[in-house]
Amino acid sequence: MKKHLFTIASVAMIAGVLSFSSCKKDDTTAPVITVAGGNAQSLSLNATWSNPTATATDDVDGDLSTSITVAGDVVNPNLAGVYNVTYTVADAAGNTATETVAVTVANDASFLAGTYAADDTCQQSWVSPYSMSWTASTTVNNAIVINNLSNFGTSYNINANRVGNTLTFPTPQTIGGLGSFNSGNSTFTSSGTTVSGTITWQWTDASSATEVCTTTMSK
Repeated sequence: MKKHLFTIASVAMIAGVLSFSSCKKDDTTAPVITVAGGNAQSLSLNATWSNPTATATDDVDGDLSTSITVAGDVVNPNLAGVYNVTYTVADAAGNTATETVAVTVANDASFLAGTYAADDTCQQSWVSPYSMSWTASTTVNNAIVINNLSNFGTSYNINANRVGNTLTFPTPQTIGGLGSFNSGNSTFTSSGTTVSGTITWQWTDASSATEVCTTTMSK
């Protein structure tokens, strides 16, 4: 009789264990990754960069921050562009979490880029207004290239550097075979994508005559 009672008790215990196991829920929840600074970050061209820190927590395994791996693009702070950095972590059950951070490296003077309507007191081919374009450097922060200043032609560029709401000009600069850009200064105002201002500059033409010019522009 005792033997039968022991057998019945053993069967009941095993059944209880099996019943408990079948009621236990599988871990299907992925960890949560939090990246310092968020998933969209910006950086001034030529600034110092290091990938932001991140933490990971799991509802079962707890803190998994030390298990995070970082992959994707290598951010080059000296080249403008958008870089995607990927953070990945998995818990003990194999649930995987991924966060992608978009890092935008940009020239702080990029808001100046665009096509301007311009007038000039001593332009080479009189058209009012004429078209002048500005391009932001992709490698040097606050550097701008001005194309077709004074309507010299679209093959001629003048380099400038933004300092606050002014431009400075490395000099002298050669204007093709037409002469030399000797000095200049510029002030501008901006609101959103709207920019307007004046460039006052001096140049020497191919016959060694010197002129002081004023260029007004807006976009």
